[in-house]
Amino acid sequence: MDKTINTSVIVGAGTQGQVYASYIIEAGINLIGFIDDDESLKDQLVMGLPVLGKFEDLLSKDFKSRIANVYCPIGDNQVRVKYLSQLKKEGYKTPSFIHRTVSIAPDVILGEAVYMLAGNIVMPHTKIGNYLMINMGSTIAHHVHISDGVFMSSGVNLGALINVGENAYFGMGSTIMTGVKTVGKEALIGAGTVIIKDVPENAVMVGNPGRILRFKQSTKAIQKPFYDIAFIGSGISSSFTILHFLEGLKEKKPAKPIKIALIEKNKEFFTGIPYGNRSGSSSLLITSLADFLPEPELGKFIPWLNENKVWLIDEFKKDGGILTEKWISLNREAIEKGAWKDLFIPRWFFGKYINDKVSRALEDARISGAITYELISMQVDNVIATDENYKIIGEKNTVLTRKVVLGIGSPPPRRIWEPKREITDDESKLLLISNPYYPSLDETLEKISTFLDKRKGLKTNVLLVGANASALEMLYKQNDSNHFNEKINKFIFLSTHGLTPNSEIDQELGKKFKPSHLIALKKVKELKAKHIAEACFSDLGVAEKLGLDAATTVKPISKAFGELLSHLNEEELRNFACVYGNEIGRRQRCAGVHYTNTIIDLKKSGKFEHIAGGFEEITNSNEFEYSFQYTNTLTQNKETYEDAIHIIINCIGSTSLTSNDLPILYKNLITSGLCEQNKSMKGFKVNTKLEANAKGFYIIGPLLAGNVIEKKPVWHLEHCGRIIWSSKILATSLLQEFGLMDEKIIQK
Repeated sequence: MDKTINTSVIVGAGTQGQVYASYIIEAGINLIGFIDDDESLKDQLVMGLPVLGKFEDLLSKDFKSRIANVYCPIGDNQVRVKYLSQLKKEGYKTPSFIHRTVSIAPDVILGEAVYMLAGNIVMPHTKIGNYLMINMGSTIAHHVHISDGVFMSSGVNLGALINVGENAYFGMGSTIMTGVKTVGKEALIGAGTVIIKDVPENAVMVGNPGRILRFKQSTKAIQKPFYDIAFIGSGISSSFTILHFLEGLKEKKPAKPIKIALIEKNKEFFTGIPYGNRSGSSSLLITSLADFLPEPELGKFIPWLNENKVWLIDEFKKDGGILTEKWISLNREAIEKGAWKDLFIPRWFFGKYINDKVSRALEDARISGAITYELISMQVDNVIATDENYKIIGEKNTVLTRKVVLGIGSPPPRRIWEPKREITDDESKLLLISNPYYPSLDETLEKISTFLDKRKGLKTNVLLVGANASALEMLYKQNDSNHFNEKINKFIFLSTHGLTPNSEIDQELGKKFKPSHLIALKKVKELKAKHIAEACFSDLGVAEKLGLDAATTVKPISKAFGELLSHLNEEELRNFACVYGNEIGRRQRCAGVHYTNTIIDLKKSGKFEHIAGGFEEITNSNEFEYSFQYTNTLTQNKETYEDAIHIIINCIGSTSLTSNDLPILYKNLITSGLCEQNKSMKGFKVNTKLEANAKGFYIIGPLLAGNVIEKKPVWHLEHCGRIIWSSKILATSLLQEFGLMDEKIIQK
């Protein structure tokens, strides 16, 4: 008689394996020991049974002669599937284990090596694949199809008519409601999550209702697939391009699925820095929602806000402090009524909306057969053009693709001190922050908090270099917390014009103001970009003498010079895009009332100062104190700030494309000739299809600055209206390249 016929082992001697061992022994199965790769368990007893060896030992002739059946209740889906597949090839039997209390309908189809613990219920007309683990007390409704390698924790409720993809993971007590059609492969459903909509592949879902927290990197080998198109960077510009492109595929489906790679160096897809976790959950829009987002997107976003406002506000509260509570209190009635248009909402709300929208659009397109897609977490260092395709090269992987969309955003902030300068002998004397959003705003604030604690109540002054949205946000966030506010003596802004963006509109004086210098240019025959800028600055000067600031004048002045742009020829439009647009923009900065009120309150308490000047260097008159030197805008003299500075935060705009500090990807693209800087030194030259110097290599987002597109000068792409407009142009170009654009879609 074959002595191995009833001998069994369990792979994994941890707590999960021990639970199954108890039930297997109870069932009368001859369990002779465990297999585990933990060296410390070698020759040890677990539950009175020996640890016989490592997994690789199962492949030896000696083990094969002694063991017939192998159970592998390992929680990691990838490892469990890999081991069981290999054991099957080696000739082992890998039987299922179904606890005696499990209720399974007679017509249920069960695969191989299915492990179910006590109290589970599986209803009729259900198909369960291979290598599954289902813990205690879960319910699987009728007409469900569960693919291979799925793990279900205890107390999971899976509704009817749902397809579950390979290697999906369900946390304890999660519920997938009937009406959901698909839970994508590799998806992770957090404990207690309630899913009411389809779940994309690789999505990590949390909350009630379930929302996408992030995406896991695809487990497929990155270097093998050949893609039709790869997006490098998955911020808002790339996201809207994807949405418009997928909308076009609904009108004309491709003959075979278009293979898309979505490459992002950070864990979070489809938000970029401003609208994702790197900016935190309590950072607010700098304009009202109505000014930020144009129709028809605004009309789609507001119903989503109303549907999700409970959990959004809860997350907002967790991240914020005293100013956050004030915002909620002031806007509670409007939120309850769904009157969002005039609110300066948390930017993160919009990021969650876009993340959800793009994820579902991709999954719908995949299910329809129009596309396949992979989400790839990878830092891209170079792109190399070959005869017919591109190699996208990262530190460890290479992605091959026919077309590339570069949506990596502006370069990082311009450095104003050497990297080695950030290391000081005494960490309580000086803290330098080169980029407040790297790796995230929350981590920057934590760094500041730790520094303040080290100073143990000493007077601390903070210098913010710049007066843009980043500087305003850093000021706001530090004053949102009592921990910061009570420990900081003074905040100093240093900016060229010495002007702080404002929010108050003077309705009475505003009616009297007319941009007369710009209006007079309507009669000029050979108009130049320089003329428009000079007239604009003259009108701004008049406004300042009247006591009017940008909040009051931005609309009439923008309208006036906007009407004049159509009088410029191509060359002058380019000059406006490369030079004068940004110069005017710097004089027309506005901000939300929440930001300006913070400055007003600090001024009242003597804790705010704004200097007109340009940063030069850090100085230290003695070993105990540091200050800074700047060039006074009015006198052009170099001056040293009279008081000590302890925290300096660089909020200056992005570095030039000619800078030596440029990240390696930008440098490589320029050196290879794939991309060429335009005169703005902030963007790359593109043609009418938004292609750079090579066919099939497209640019989207802030790197379009300095171009003339559809006879419109583009000097920045921060406004959502411009982002949506430019993304439609690129999506149209892509659809045309794939032969999927017809006259009907063009007219749309």
